Amino acid sequence: MTSTNPAQQRRERVVRQLNLLAYVGKHPDSTVMEMARDLGSDPGEIRDDLNALLLSGVGMHGGQMIDLNHDWFSVNVINNQGLDKPLRLTPTEANALLLLLESLETMPGIVDSDAVISAAAKIRAVAHGAGVDDAQMHAEGTPAATIRQAIAEEKQLELSYYSATSNATSTRMVSPIDTFHKDGQTYLRAWDHGELRMFRFDRIRSIVLTDATSNPPNAPTPTLDPADPFSMRDAKRAQLLIHRDATWLADDWDLDIDLSHEGGEWVPAQMRYGSADWLVRFCLGQAGRVRLQAPEELAEEVVRRADAAMRVLG
Repeated sequence: MTSTNPAQQRRERVVRQLNLLAYVGKHPDSTVMEMARDLGSDPGEIRDDLNALLLSGVGMHGGQMIDLNHDWFSVNVINNQGLDKPLRLTPTEANALLLLLESLETMPGIVDSDAVISAAAKIRAVAHGAGVDDAQMHAEGTPAATIRQAIAEEKQLELSYYSATSNATSTRMVSPIDTFHKDGQTYLRAWDHGELRMFRFDRIRSIVLTDATSNPPNAPTPTLDPADPFSMRDAKRAQLLIHRDATWLADDWDLDIDLSHEGGEWVPAQMRYGSADWLVRFCLGQAGRVRLQAPEELAEEVVRRADAAMRVLG
């Protein structure tokens, strides 16, 4: 049965034409009628494919096009450009593809890990690599596998989760929506008591698939913006001073540092933040590197907590 999907039809036609080219190479004396019979096609389609092959090749320049002569009684292939044989990956292509697959293996929840591992194993086998295979991750029983199952079965998850915002671990009952990958981390997007929340995989301390059916609110699920999944474009901004020796903090945190500022040891910067408590703890944790200028009330809170800590230590 021929697909009605245009993209699928194009793929099917390419496969059919390559099969035809390989067939002609092995049966040079066949007529168009015999080709149609053996390949399960009709003669008109065979003629159309032969005409299309005349305009095809491995490139668009001289010496890169397929060359053949054909009529109803015979087909003479002059140059098949090597397309009558299965395509093979060069070592460089195989290594590049393996690198991509191994990268996907580190993104649990984004792809079917079993399919990725299987594809990588097949490429290693045909590439005859002498390298040592990577340690295999067993997907069964991992948070990623449990999350995939919960999404597929529309079940709630019970999470023990560490929140960097509150610096505390709590138990949550959530209704999973999907997963996404951002800046080297994989996240679960889920409803938590009617609120949309993001949970980083590496902060999930334990996870249990429950029998309870997912319970999303009676409202459309917001569309995920891959470029801004945390909706930080409109987030509040703090005004900071960063020590010149600590501008590397911008590699790990969402800091906009004004490196054009001249003079002095401190450089002005801005930082988006969602939680006031998190911002205070961040500045305390980077004491000596970061000074909070605004909001003023949070800058005062940083000083208050620092003084309280010094009194305890004193």
